[in-house]
Amino acid sequence: MNYLEMNRMLNQLHTGRPAAVQKGFKVDIAESADGYRIDADLPGFTAGNVDVRVEESLLIIEAIAPESKTEEKLTWHARERREDNLKRSFILPKDVNKGDVEADMKNGVLSVNLKKKPEAKPFTVKINEN
Repeated sequence: MNYLEMNRMLNQLHTGRPAAVQKGFKVDIAESADGYRIDADLPGFTAGNVDVRVEESLLIIEAIAPESKTEEKLTWHARERREDNLKRSFILPKDVNKGDVEADMKNGVLSVNLKKKPEAKPFTVKINEN
């Protein structure tokens, strides 16, 4: 079982719902030799409205909806765009260096980079010739 399958299963156990129907936002999770990257779609949010934090073994991403600036009373005929807060949490793999997390936001996409602990990175052993 790979990391993504394990994360889906643990999120399902934690929330009681399959990951595919969780309320929140869509993410892509990728792994390299150096770490993990999570790209989260957060259209309409800015870096000032997004909170990324690590608490124990969880990475928590929370997007706080800006307050509506509409002062006039409106009768809505359709309301499909989100105006509520979004939050998701991800169980961190044991090889993540919790002190080395970076995040940036561009065009409504949040990218969180999680570095692996140095001892968790693959390395090549030099063979000595006798």
